[in-house]
Amino acid sequence: MKKIGILSLVRCASVFATELQYDHYAAGNRELGARIAQLDSAKILAEETRLAPLASDLLLKVKPMIHQGSSGKAIQDFLVERFSQYGWRPMLVGYMGYPEAVPVSVNNQVGNALPTDIPFPDAALVKVELVAASPQAHVAQVWTFATPNATEQQRKLLMTARRALQSGISQIRAGERLSNVGNAIQQELDANQVVAVHELVGYSMGQMRIQKPQVLGYKGAINDESLMKSGQVLNVYVVAKLGTFGVKFQPPEFWTVLTQDGADSVMLSAMVKVTHDGHRILSKLID
Repeated sequence: MKKIGILSLVRCASVFATELQYDHYAAGNRELGARIAQLDSAKILAEETRLAPLASDLLLKVKPMIHQGSSGKAIQDFLVERFSQYGWRPMLVGYMGYPEAVPVSVNNQVGNALPTDIPFPDAALVKVELVAASPQAHVAQVWTFATPNATEQQRKLLMTARRALQSGISQIRAGERLSNVGNAIQQELDANQVVAVHELVGYSMGQMRIQKPQVLGYKGAINDESLMKSGQVLNVYVVAKLGTFGVKFQPPEFWTVLTQDGADSVMLSAMVKVTHDGHRILSKLID
């Protein structure tokens, strides 16, 4: 009889456990999403307002883990444990077949990278995508952290993205064009020779985690006349890179977005409520 080594058995058991966990989360996430979609918009908004700063606080707790030798898997394990304590579900598991809970992307990985045990390099920009839900609403925020020994160029890129996010948010007001947000972000990026990534954009949140309208993080090719409405929650994204324009999707699954030229990239986002006289930032802009 053919013998199977103990390492092979352990690996098979680990894979089986991962598949069971995926099936458990994916099915439950679909059910929760369907339940949230049936809730009253006012109840969802109240819960989004409560959840957004909690998500930011969790991301801030991740910051000490951003150093050489740490890994995406370690960050995912930390956040999933906290989700459980909060009564949240990791809503990315099963979304369009995605197998993990917390994407962690490094340097030229723009976003959606599967978390791995590969240690972070000494100089890195690490993007952590937090997407979860309570029984009454979705919450989502992405933030980029620099390792302590990040290069000056990397730090400048991150600071430009932070200013661009603030510039975009400053344009949010009921009755104003939604395109003003992307135009303001583009202006800040252009002023610092940073390139906007067009393949990943922001969105409105409510009964669905991602719903119309899209919130572009750059100046659109078409003059969009859509107006912002009081009570909307917009998840504003800045996704940008150094170097030249262009990204690619990594085969075989095509989840991970990479810069075409291998240059560093950043991604930041914040949930913002539109009000009649301006806006209210629900997320925290993490230092």
